[in-house]
Amino acid sequence: MKSLYQIITRVLFVMLVAMIPFASMSQEGIKEAKTIRNTASCYNYWSVGAFFGLTQFHGDLSKNLLFNLSPNSMGYTAGFAVTKQFGRVVGVRARFAYGQLHSSVENKWVWEYLDGNGIPQKITQSFRASMFESDLQVTVNWFNWIFGYKPERIFSSYLIAGIGLDHSSGTKYDANGSEIAYLGRKSQALNVGNTSGIGNDDLQFKVSGGIGFDLNLSRHFSVPIEFAWKWQNSDLLDMTSGGAQIIKHDMYSSATVGLTYKFGYSCPEVIVPVAFVPPAALVLTAPKIKFFVVAPKSIPVGRSVREVFPIRNYVFFDLGSTTIPDRYVLITKEQVKDFKEEQVELFTPKNRSGRSDRQMIVYYNILNILGDRMGKNPTVTIKLVGSTEQGPEDGRLMAESVKLYLVDVFGINASRITTEGRLNPKIPSEKPGGVNELDLLRTGDRRVSIESSSPVILMEFQSGPYAPLKPIEILAMNEAPFESNVFINVSGAKEAFTSWSVEIRDENGTLQHFGPYTQERVIIPGKLILGTRPEGTYKVMMTGQAKNGMTVMKDTTVNMVLWTPPKNKEVMRFSVIYEFDESKVITIYERYLTDVVLPKIPAGGTVIIQGYTDVIGDEDHNQKLSVARANDVRTILENGLKKAGRTDVKFEVFGLGEDEKLSPFENKFPEERFYNRTVIIDIMPVK
Repeated sequence: MKSLYQIITRVLFVMLVAMIPFASMSQEGIKEAKTIRNTASCYNYWSVGAFFGLTQFHGDLSKNLLFNLSPNSMGYTAGFAVTKQFGRVVGVRARFAYGQLHSSVENKWVWEYLDGNGIPQKITQSFRASMFESDLQVTVNWFNWIFGYKPERIFSSYLIAGIGLDHSSGTKYDANGSEIAYLGRKSQALNVGNTSGIGNDDLQFKVSGGIGFDLNLSRHFSVPIEFAWKWQNSDLLDMTSGGAQIIKHDMYSSATVGLTYKFGYSCPEVIVPVAFVPPAALVLTAPKIKFFVVAPKSIPVGRSVREVFPIRNYVFFDLGSTTIPDRYVLITKEQVKDFKEEQVELFTPKNRSGRSDRQMIVYYNILNILGDRMGKNPTVTIKLVGSTEQGPEDGRLMAESVKLYLVDVFGINASRITTEGRLNPKIPSEKPGGVNELDLLRTGDRRVSIESSSPVILMEFQSGPYAPLKPIEILAMNEAPFESNVFINVSGAKEAFTSWSVEIRDENGTLQHFGPYTQERVIIPGKLILGTRPEGTYKVMMTGQAKNGMTVMKDTTVNMVLWTPPKNKEVMRFSVIYEFDESKVITIYERYLTDVVLPKIPAGGTVIIQGYTDVIGDEDHNQKLSVARANDVRTILENGLKKAGRTDVKFEVFGLGEDEKLSPFENKFPEERFYNRTVIIDIMPVK
């Protein structure tokens, strides 16, 4: 019998392995023929699944037919099954499981053990048995049989019937917990095993039946829940031979839940007629945008500007160097006597910036301005604080190089200058936890800060380590004013368009093209559009390529006239510098705005406020940041005017973001990026 069991087990394993290539072939077949097969009728398939659950011993057919209420009667089982579904109703499966049974054994008579003498009586004992199960079963899907097959159904039910073999061993205990008998084990005590003569195990034939419920998760996966009852051809599973009646059919049951994977669908070839329905016409909806152009009625060709230019109290150093960069203006001892702060533009750096040369020339003379002021004020003292990611020692050497220049060239007493080295500046650009564009931020933190408490060195009303140096007034200059630009606005373009462009045509038919663009606002100098013409009427046509494939066109008409301001009119310009990614002006500038800038605004005047950022960060974020900075300055000035009882001033506020065509400075060097974090205030004369 043992040999027969081994042969059956091996045959079932070989069959399982042999199923794999056929299942793969079935899958390929459905892939190739899926265009002509009705997949709704694909109920012919293979499946594999695993399960686990509980077992319960019920005794033989003479007692405990359905439920065993004895304590500790629950065991467990786990295994896997391979199924071939032949149609919508019938399937065949091989099932393998391992589990344990244990329970109390009662209502058994001892008559036969007393040689027919004495008074029959009940005994109370218990047993524990382990079991390997192998079954060959038929499943009948009664739900599909009665209600028909529907692939979209998530629930079905089936009946189970089959035969199999149980491979068991176990131990029996008396009421005190002592071992008294064994299944498949030689012993001096009562031995009820070895009936098949295969050693320490007991192999029994069985039949099984039950019901299952299938919850379909998808075409390939389902969750089966099954309840099954099983009868062995033996009265030995509980290791109690005989009883009130010797009926050799020990019974046990199982309740399991599992997961099944279905594959290899073999679908009948059914051509499903499909009525031809002509496709509906594709209707594209134009995206919602707003298009408008702001063009000044008169465009000044130039104007005089007198600018109060702030001097940032920083000297920036190159990576790995403690020497003052050669873009700064370094003069000789012989040139000191000719240096005058009022004529600083005569001393130009070697590497001039491509934009705003005049302002950067002033800044690059910062060490000469500092040396000149200290020479004229012999009681002034300063502190130079160098900071670099290379460490405090490198920072100190940077500060020492600035000190050496002031001492050697301007003859400043070394005792008036102290130095310090730091890892990070007191107001760092790199924020904790930041991860974007760290290289650019760190170049801004590689610097020497000039600190002083002397009012002759510092900006009005300021003192302490954060105060900038006193600004310099740059004399009259001619430049194209900001309001000479034409603003083309396409609100919603970023969401609606992949790109858009502009055609500007004058009344004579001359056409100019601008674009393509992706941003929502573009600024074009009015002088570029007018050229040499004194005035003109222009039709502006915007063409946008929508993301849904449409082409959207909008147009408007604008008039432009050149205007030359009177030569005796002059614009005053002031600047406020912000820290990196900040939209609130640092406290030291608030009094400057209210006490210095505000009094310069004439009655009935106009104040044009322009906010900017550097190129570090997201373009949209920088656009919003520049608007917030401009509005911050406007709020301070409006509050000051309100306290003075004035309501006669007109404000025009613009946020220009990081637009490199319009930013005051380039973004090549850290000092340029620092100056681009600014708000420029133009005080216009009354026309």
